[in-house]
Amino acid sequence: MATFRFGAAAQCELPLEDYTLLSAESDEHPLLDDPATGVRNALAAPLNFPPLIAATAPGDVVAIALAGDVPRGNAVVRGAVEALLEAGVAPAMITIVSQQKIEAREDLENELAALDADGVKFEVHDPDDEQGIAMVGVNSAKEPLRLNRTLAEADLVLPVSAQRLPAGGQREESKFAGLFPRFSNRDTAARVRLESGNESAKVQKRLRAEADEAGWLLGVQMTVSVVPGGNGGVAAVLAGDPDEVSRTGNELTREIWERTAAEPGDLVIAAVAGDEREQTWDNLARAVAAASLVVAPGGAIAVCSELDAKPTGPLLRLREAVDFGEVQRELARDEANEAHPALVLAKALEEGPVYLRSKLPSELVESLGMTAIESDAELARLSAGREHCIIIEEAQRLVPRPMVREEWHFD
Repeated sequence: MATFRFGAAAQCELPLEDYTLLSAESDEHPLLDDPATGVRNALAAPLNFPPLIAATAPGDVVAIALAGDVPRGNAVVRGAVEALLEAGVAPAMITIVSQQKIEAREDLENELAALDADGVKFEVHDPDDEQGIAMVGVNSAKEPLRLNRTLAEADLVLPVSAQRLPAGGQREESKFAGLFPRFSNRDTAARVRLESGNESAKVQKRLRAEADEAGWLLGVQMTVSVVPGGNGGVAAVLAGDPDEVSRTGNELTREIWERTAAEPGDLVIAAVAGDEREQTWDNLARAVAAASLVVAPGGAIAVCSELDAKPTGPLLRLREAVDFGEVQRELARDEANEAHPALVLAKALEEGPVYLRSKLPSELVESLGMTAIESDAELARLSAGREHCIIIEEAQRLVPRPMVREEWHFD
């Protein structure tokens, strides 16, 4: 019997005999009991950088740039604020600039008030607010580089983001990926997102260099990186020199989230775990991309999620599509945010069947070219008779590492 988790608290049991379960490594990298303490400790003893107290001066205006994918985000923010207070920064001089709306913000404000830090300000970055965005300089291509104005005007910017393996595990992100283009304007973010789908080494190098320039122009000398663990937890917190944090964080993330599949799966089940913040089209696409790495030729992919957001924009190009190759060519020229997940799905659908368990209406799922699954029983019937199944837990983060395909044997 195979058991796996998906969604906020859902669990699925399948009567499988020959299967591989891929999940985050937890024996050597257990979860931190208190991520806030982890942040404080990391900032007190940064990697290749002086302690935070030595990087601040009386009267400094500090901005914490909080990326949108940080696990246990409120605890992480609380730890960063505590560390700044210990370094002598006044609460009124601290602004938390978040990429997305902070969940349970009132609870966080109450926790900060208990620290006598109720003067800390909050701001949600708006990529469409031209008044809230400032030009911080010109990049090497002689193009203006724009970022959030609060970050641009701060004396100290402390980027806080989560480590994530690139799709396919082939390319490393910039050390400032949690900062740029996330806190830029919408046009810049769309352009970078479109170019990120280009597999050219030259293009990828240029994009990393552009993000590095953004951090340099903001004067960022220290970053905080949260290494996610399984079950939505935090395995480690790193702070210090951006290059060292990036290098060490990538190593830890690979140890936790890169898992080997000894043989391909006739059916690959990719589970998207977590609350509503994890149940997105972006994460659905990441799960499909992960499954595509280890599905056997002619095999099928099934994604288990609790996605309930209806498709918009480029995702609608999948509706009633006849030629997914042509859809891919159209999406490759589309700069909209939804273009990338739509492109991933189109590629997978061209290769073979994709099944989706979600909270979306079955007819809507079917119109996008996928087959809807509504119960454990339906998934059990789909898996029956398959020679080998692979189950990927938290597939929005885990990247399977297949054996060299020439080593796989097919009957």
